[in-house]
Amino acid sequence: FVLKSKYLYWQKKHKEAMAVLDSGIAAATACRDTYLMVNMLSEKANRYVYVEKDYKKAIEAHLRAIAIREDEGLCYSLGIAMGLQGNDSASYYMDRSIELVEKKKDTTRLVHYLRNYAQLLSYISSDYKKAAEVSKRLRSLAPDGGQVAMTDLVLTECFLKMGELDSAQYYLDQGRALLARREKLLSTENMMTYYQGLIDYTRHRTFDFLKVMRYNDSVHNALYALQSTIQRKDESKESLSNANLQLTVERQEAQLTLLACLLLLVVTGGGAFFYIRARRHRLIEAEERIETLNRLLADATKGDSEPGTTGNVNQEVEDGQFFRKILLQQLGIIRLVATQPTSQNQDLLRRISGITNRELPVESLLVWEDLYPVIDRIYDGFYTQMNRRFGSVLIDKEQQLCCLLCAEFSTKEISVVTQQSIPTIYQRKTNIRKKLGMGEKEDIVSFILEK
Repeated sequence: FVLKSKYLYWQKKHKEAMAVLDSGIAAATACRDTYLMVNMLSEKANRYVYVEKDYKKAIEAHLRAIAIREDEGLCYSLGIAMGLQGNDSASYYMDRSIELVEKKKDTTRLVHYLRNYAQLLSYISSDYKKAAEVSKRLRSLAPDGGQVAMTDLVLTECFLKMGELDSAQYYLDQGRALLARREKLLSTENMMTYYQGLIDYTRHRTFDFLKVMRYNDSVHNALYALQSTIQRKDESKESLSNANLQLTVERQEAQLTLLACLLLLVVTGGGAFFYIRARRHRLIEAEERIETLNRLLADATKGDSEPGTTGNVNQEVEDGQFFRKILLQQLGIIRLVATQPTSQNQDLLRRISGITNRELPVESLLVWEDLYPVIDRIYDGFYTQMNRRFGSVLIDKEQQLCCLLCAEFSTKEISVVTQQSIPTIYQRKTNIRKKLGMGEKEDIVSFILEK
């Protein structure tokens, strides 16, 4: 209950906290747990005194707790609550708390009780004589010079209010001497000057506050200087922080710029590398296609360049040369060689380059309707037989590929004269085998020529 009540108190839920304490007190009463009853009643009374300032309810709670178990702490707290309310019984309970704590020989708590009792008598109850008695007793017990000095100031005020100026001056001098060896406090310095002014005015009808005013000004100036120093430090710190932030931002911007430049360099370099590699690859392919076309040209014109041996050439070779010659004639290469048979034929080179670089579309140059009869005549009716058996299955480009395979064109040569890539040609071969129901490695030409 106590922990829950404290939690609610920290949450600023004071009514709920007091309700929890009431529930705890009721539960402890039912269990006849006097320790918890006194503990929670004391907690409740302290809340009434220091939080709600309801001294009447605080007194009721303390009296209820003391009825269960009397101790010095409860009597002291009850005396303070009664003193704040102006109840005449406050002195009784304060004296009782001092009596009980003396029996326990607890000097520390005794000094604490006497000091607050003296201030209560002086500032609230206005019982200056008894306040002076309690303060003198406290003065003999207080081990600390600062506590003795503060007690001297209480005695000074008590004797001033009783009109005993000599005693007031004595204890004021005693307190001033003790405080001179300690760090000065603004409130204490002003209090001593105020008391001295009252004594001087009562005795001599004059007073001097100039010294304390100068002291107050010096304290104010010191505080102002300290605040200015702190402000300048804060401004310098903020300025340095802003400068550091600016440097950090600039460094990050520089890093991002450098990173962007590096990325651009890498992308540019990578792009240039792949472009050069692709261009080199295309040049190599173009050179290979030119070489293939030149080899085709050489094979087609071989019989023309060696007329004396024409009769000795195998008939099959002659047929292949004849078909190549007709195909190259359609491409315009043989005609150029015939009209200008020189090794530096620029038109021939341009024509070969245009075909290999796919600048001249061979589909517009090759007339397959004229080439099919040549294939039939040279290769025992290959085209007619293929068209009769598989014309409804194979498309034109597949039939053209079969004709070139029949003429013993290599894959590279087929790629050059048809302007198709080698992977495309291999794919077409695979498609032809699937359409014809052939095995993966079976020869296409032989399969078509089968009866």
